[in-house]
Amino acid sequence: MNAKSAISKEIFAPHDERMLGAVQVKRRTKKKIPFLATGGQGEYLTYICLSEPISFIFFICSVTNKKPAQASITKVKQFEGSTSFVRRTQWMLEQLRQVNGIDPNRDSPEFDLLFENAFDQWVANTASEKCTFFQVLHHTCQRYLTDKKPEFINCQSKIMGG
Repeated sequence: MNAKSAISKEIFAPHDERMLGAVQVKRRTKKKIPFLATGGQGEYLTYICLSEPISFIFFICSVTNKKPAQASITKVKQFEGSTSFVRRTQWMLEQLRQVNGIDPNRDSPEFDLLFENAFDQWVANTASEKCTFFQVLHHTCQRYLTDKKPEFINCQSKIMGG
C-alpha cells in the first residue's frame, strides 16, 4: 500500500472523512523554534492533505443547495522507523487566504500556503505532484467556498483549468 492510501485509511477513514488529495513536502525554510520542550522526534516525512467529511456527500444530495465549507487541510507526519501516520495541524478550508505557486513560468515544486494565523513555505517531492494537488485544491475551493475564496497567485494556467 502506498503512503497516500495508508494516510487515507489510517487518518481520514476512521473519522468518516475522504481524502481528496495529498502532496509530500519538506519545509523550504527552517522554522525558528527557540526550544523543544519534549526534544526532537527525529526525521520524518510530511504530507499536506485535503479532505472532506463523507457525510457532506450525502448532505449535498438533500433538499438544500447551500454548501457549508467543511473541507479541511491537514498536515500529516510519519516519523522515522514508524509505519503509522500522525495527524498534526489542521485548518478549515475557509481559513486559507492565499496559495502561492512561486513561479508561473516554470514547473517548480516550491509553494506557500497562507492561512488566517499561519504561513508555511514548502517544497513538494515533484513539480507534477504539486500541480496535481493545486488542481484538486483549486477545484475544492470553487466547490465549497462561496464568499472568501483564497487567492491563487504565481500559478501556472493549467492549475486554474486554463
